[in-house]
Amino acid sequence: MIKCMAPWTNIDISPLGNISPCCKFRMSHYDSKFNVSNTDIETYRESDFLKDVKQEFLQNIWPKGCERCKKEEESGIESKRILDYKRWAQDYKKYTDDKKFITGSVAFGNTCQLKCIICGPVSSSKWRNEYKDIYGIDTKSLEHLDDKFAQDIYSAMPDAIHIDIPGGEPFLSMTKIQKNLLQKYIDNNTAKNISLHYTTNAQIFPDEEWWSLWMKFKQVDIQLSIDGIGQQYEYLRFPADWKTLETNAKKYVSYSKGLINNLKLSVSHTISAYNIFYLNSFYIWCLRIGLGKPYCGPVHEPYHMQPTIWPKQINDKIINKLSKTKFCSSWVNFLENNNDSRLFDKFLELTEKHDDYRGISFYETFPELGEMINGIQ
Repeated sequence: MIKCMAPWTNIDISPLGNISPCCKFRMSHYDSKFNVSNTDIETYRESDFLKDVKQEFLQNIWPKGCERCKKEEESGIESKRILDYKRWAQDYKKYTDDKKFITGSVAFGNTCQLKCIICGPVSSSKWRNEYKDIYGIDTKSLEHLDDKFAQDIYSAMPDAIHIDIPGGEPFLSMTKIQKNLLQKYIDNNTAKNISLHYTTNAQIFPDEEWWSLWMKFKQVDIQLSIDGIGQQYEYLRFPADWKTLETNAKKYVSYSKGLINNLKLSVSHTISAYNIFYLNSFYIWCLRIGLGKPYCGPVHEPYHMQPTIWPKQINDKIINKLSKTKFCSSWVNFLENNNDSRLFDKFLELTEKHDDYRGISFYETFPELGEMINGIQ
């Protein structure tokens, strides 16, 4: 039976304030729209939209909005649905509706100092001008929220066991409101039951005020979002600095080894057309500096940056390289089972436009892939 507990137990609030069942759910398939700027969370929780999604799962039907997990599971990749079940199985068994949402992903706006190539103006304020200049679309950031937002989150998650705080960059986005929310759980003596998860680009290191709050929580999982190493990292995470990243990553590693008892450190690696050929090199770097095995997930949007856009001649070479490493085996299956090569020309076209805008070069940064492209043109 296909079953996901997210519609019952989880809330996702995007960097622009849009509300959905989870971060993977595609609301674009639905007419109903919810945003914290004009909808309170309880209205969303009682909506016909959410009731319909729940009913589909109860009837063993994949909701249209769940196509990302469906696609990953069909390729043998552990989807968010599967990972959530592994992590929260016991909590799901004990769940009752009166607990409302017990897990959530809450982005406090999209303030960010980077414009990663696989990102865009929805998740990064830094992207706004470039996106407007190239695509003619202006994406305004979520209006500054007040302390009422922290109270709304607390009211919707009074029995929270886990809160994800992504970006933007979480250590730049409405940090006062974030800290107010954490203080509410501390004051109500429930912080000890809650794990926190932050996704950070690790270009800044949190100050002592953060650490003093975090000490009261069950666990704090800091996930470093890193998509490459060296010059490739700086290309993918423009205009980030590799030396700053490596310094902060090593500092996080040292904190996780006994300095902070409730700190868990992890790393995420978003696999795209740009970096899939170099996956094993990144894996080796993670192990070398003590980060451990990275969590890897594919780019779903922008569509033309998916790791599956390569023509067969190049795709076969990527598969051949990945096949030599056990860590990469599931990605061999992913490339063999999915083909989006119709988007290859668009990938080349838009990569060139962004390179020109930024004054950087894909071909110089990823020479092996550049040579393969030149070999088929």
